[in-house]
Amino acid sequence: MGVLSRTPAPIDADRPAAADLLRVLAAWAVGAFHIWQQSWYSGAAPAHWLRAGSVGVDWLVLLSAFCLFLPWANARQRGEPLPSCRPADFYRRRAARLLPAYYANLLASFLIALKRHGWSRALGLDLAAHLTLTQQLFPRSYIGTLLNGVTWTLTVFALFYLVFPLLAPLCVRRPLPTLGALCAVQLGYTLWTLPQYGSDAYSSLFNQFPAFCGVLAVGLAAALVFARLARGGWTQRLLPRAGCTVLGALALVWLNAQLRTQAYAAEFQRYQLVNRMPLALAAAAMLVCFGLGLTLPRPVRRVLSWLAALSYSFYLWHQMLAVFLKYDLHLPAWSGDTPPNQLGDTVWMQQAHALYWTAAIAVTLAAYYGVEKPIAKRLHGKKG
Repeated sequence: MGVLSRTPAPIDADRPAAADLLRVLAAWAVGAFHIWQQSWYSGAAPAHWLRAGSVGVDWLVLLSAFCLFLPWANARQRGEPLPSCRPADFYRRRAARLLPAYYANLLASFLIALKRHGWSRALGLDLAAHLTLTQQLFPRSYIGTLLNGVTWTLTVFALFYLVFPLLAPLCVRRPLPTLGALCAVQLGYTLWTLPQYGSDAYSSLFNQFPAFCGVLAVGLAAALVFARLARGGWTQRLLPRAGCTVLGALALVWLNAQLRTQAYAAEFQRYQLVNRMPLALAAAAMLVCFGLGLTLPRPVRRVLSWLAALSYSFYLWHQMLAVFLKYDLHLPAWSGDTPPNQLGDTVWMQQAHALYWTAAIAVTLAAYYGVEKPIAKRLHGKKG
């Protein structure tokens, strides 16, 4: 077993381990960024991964396109009938996958906001936008929300899911025009948005759905490339597989360099919009190359799959918990109006870092095994 064996294990063309690897890396990067924002403890990871970890959201968007479209790409490559994508069935499956864990988190977020601020019309409108996954369409519920701030990404995913039943057949039959059109949407939107940098509107614009259309195109293209290459007989030979693994490592080096540049850009949000496609291409190259070349031992693969399964609940809970513990419960203990990290208390920073990660992991496990997985089993009749 492993990449050094004479006959590598077959590639899993339907569920490459590299997709789980990138999902775990993306979720960790986002979590590390948000917890660093609260603790200011920077000793647990390279500084540029902490400062630029928010771009892990881009990789999650890319992965959504890759994983949803991969069955279509495989069917196209194998000459098989395309998967059924009746809109009603597709939307029901997506809702069953995302909404139970999300609404459980939203309930907790709403109760915390109610305790902090009391009931108001603003909170009611904020709640309505979050219930309908339209929070990103309203600046007050997006950048000024009283609820869980990280859930704006679900608006992006919801809009992608809305168009996927139309997009997938188009991409199978006319891949280049479809991918080109998506890239053109992102380019046009970027050119329209950039002159507004520095205005109050920009913060509400640079992460809207059109700004991710090119990223979605990269994810769809990565699925097509992976499906095509995974069918070749060369995948059973050692040297080509080892070469793909090396290319995957080089793509990771490229990704790391992109993150470093992003982290220290003078105008972070402007550069993030401009640099979105290079980051997506580096992540896609790592995904495809590791998917074709990397063979993991079965125990490692299982652990990676398990961590990937936990990533959604972790994403929903980690930031909200850190803010709640710090400002509502004053944990680790502190008093006054200025948090200890702003006073240079390094011991408190380390304690906060450990506490926020521990709490995030504990609540993630409780949410996954107490809400997400049981409901998935009930709705799908199988293990979630």
